[in-house]
Amino acid sequence: MVEAIYLPKLNNLTPTLDSTLLKAMEEAGELARAVLKFMPWEKLSPEELANQPLASGLLADVKEELLDVAQTCVTMIFVMEDYFVIDADSLIGEHLAKLLDKGYAYDNNQSYRITTIQNRHGGNYKYISLPHLQIADVTLLTTVCKIQEELGELTQFLGKHAGASGEQNCLAADEVNKGAALELLDVAQCCFTMIYILAERYAVNIPELVEGHVNKLRRKGYCQ
Repeated sequence: MVEAIYLPKLNNLTPTLDSTLLKAMEEAGELARAVLKFMPWEKLSPEELANQPLASGLLADVKEELLDVAQTCVTMIFVMEDYFVIDADSLIGEHLAKLLDKGYAYDNNQSYRITTIQNRHGGNYKYISLPHLQIADVTLLTTVCKIQEELGELTQFLGKHAGASGEQNCLAADEVNKGAALELLDVAQCCFTMIYILAERYAVNIPELVEGHVNKLRRKGYCQ
């Protein structure tokens, strides 16, 4: 069972809200491309995939791009906390209530959080634990489409509702920021849905996957 993941603050970079939003759109597009390429093999079992080098490589691309999307979400959460006085963890209750209102079932006995862990490996990390939603017939494709939908709604808050798209803004700045943060949690929730799919259907070792992702960021000099 996937309980939580830890993703770092990229404290050797200087992301802004706009730059991170653009990065999120870029990474989501790359994830969509990776999922589409893997689709012909999506019904294979882990044992069958092990004997299909091409399919295994395409699944590896999906895993890598998914972590890049999740990392961009975490980066945007840090940006919103640092510059827009948003506390993501305080919005978890509202996020969970919204899931229930939409008819999503999950384990209410679990504790769900998005909180900062300081001085982990010498830097700040987000501890993220989000529900395993019980969604009938969920697939990698439906999930990546949902990520695109949620990013569109996030962009609407930061664009249309903030008056940045040439339209008159209809929400106050604090409402825009809170709405954007909640949409960002929806994107993160979709990432967790895909993480659960990878773990359950393709026997992906999620802690190992996250560790490899963080090591890649360290090699690039983005974080501790």
